[in-house]
Amino acid sequence: MNLCCIYYHMIVRLFRKIQVYDGRVDRYLSAFRRYVSSAETILDVGCGSGTFSRALARDDRVVVSVDIDKKLLRKFSGGVWRICADAHLLPLRSGIFDCVLSLSLMEHLQRPEDHVRELRRVLRKGGRLILQLPNLQYFFEPHTKWPLLWFMPKTIQRIIFEKLKYTYVNMNVTVKYALNQLITGGFNLESRRKLYHLKAMKFIPFPPSYLFTLRKTAT
Repeated sequence: MNLCCIYYHMIVRLFRKIQVYDGRVDRYLSAFRRYVSSAETILDVGCGSGTFSRALARDDRVVVSVDIDKKLLRKFSGGVWRICADAHLLPLRSGIFDCVLSLSLMEHLQRPEDHVRELRRVLRKGGRLILQLPNLQYFFEPHTKWPLLWFMPKTIQRIIFEKLKYTYVNMNVTVKYALNQLITGGFNLESRRKLYHLKAMKFIPFPPSYLFTLRKTAT
């Protein structure tokens, strides 16, 4: 095992011990549930294991879950429609969803601008987008747990990701970049919320994650 992996597993064990990620799903849901309460049609892009899709499913609502990984989609049902597709190009009609979720996804895409275009396309007029984004410029990079990774040369970043055999992470997707893509891509920012895994993290002036709620513009 290489040094990168040893470091990573040590940090993950520490985080589990101090319960850094315990209750994360509930915190995310409580942060945006009120924004989707009246939505009759919801699209969850990059749904993964379907945790949020299933939590939002109910008899009077249509929930569609999209992910590029077939294996993950096969692992859940829970009253949702499942589609295997690429987040850059969604095989769905335009203007059919009241609300779209994009959680911990944008930073994994090579062409985030295409994703933003598709999110806007499938939303109805005035529809709402819920987008959660890990802060890649946090003290430790959220995926690799490597301190100040964003500050290192691209070659070093690539080596660390390769050593950890980690899935693609687009380090260009900073909070500023994402907001610029969303606003220029046809969304109005409705709210921005800082998300913390532990109360102690609030003493650091910037959070490990953000949750944005946005409205599709009329034009």
